[in-house]
Amino acid sequence: MTPDAADPVAADLPTDPSTSDASRPAALRAPGESEPAAEAPPRSRYSMGTLPNMLRSMLAIGFFVLLLVALVPRISQVDRPAIDASAKASQTAAQTGWAIELPAGLGSDWTPTVATYAKSTDGVETFTTVWKAPGGGDIALKEAADATNAWLTRSVADGAREGERTVSGRTFDRYATSDGQVSYVVRGEGEKALTLVATSSATEDELTAFVAALRPVTPSDS
Repeated sequence: MTPDAADPVAADLPTDPSTSDASRPAALRAPGESEPAAEAPPRSRYSMGTLPNMLRSMLAIGFFVLLLVALVPRISQVDRPAIDASAKASQTAAQTGWAIELPAGLGSDWTPTVATYAKSTDGVETFTTVWKAPGGGDIALKEAADATNAWLTRSVADGAREGERTVSGRTFDRYATSDGQVSYVVRGEGEKALTLVATSSATEDELTAFVAALRPVTPSDS
């Protein structure tokens, strides 16, 4: 059988020896001849993982991270809402019979943020208030009857005694820590006499003004 008789369609088409199997239409392939595999596209030079490409990627990621950090607001501290320290002090004074003291007449730029009555070191019942000073620091006032040495050490943040300080005719023991935190202490003597510890991360001038303003509260009727 001649080629023309075997494949009349192929006989009518010109033969081009330069035509590859991959470019031949499927209708012109011999029966049983499989379709050749498609050639893979060339790899991108950027995807080949060269060192310069990796460095550029890292720099781009670092830039976007820095940009994100710059745009997101950062909170350096959490401001606690003001509370009614006077009411809590009056209630605790009525409950315990203690002569609890709080600062009076300091002004609206002094803000009480904590007022609690609970057991502290050595199980000592303690009335604690914390005040935000005008300069942004805090002053913690702790008051307790039957205060122990361990309670006092904890209350002054392990500070060392550094003499005395007289404020408005009242003498306080002065304690200070290595990082500059200062405490003023009055030791109670006698039954239900309170030991007072005012510990400050504010300025010492603010601490002095704070203890100078301390006055006994009036116990509540309830």
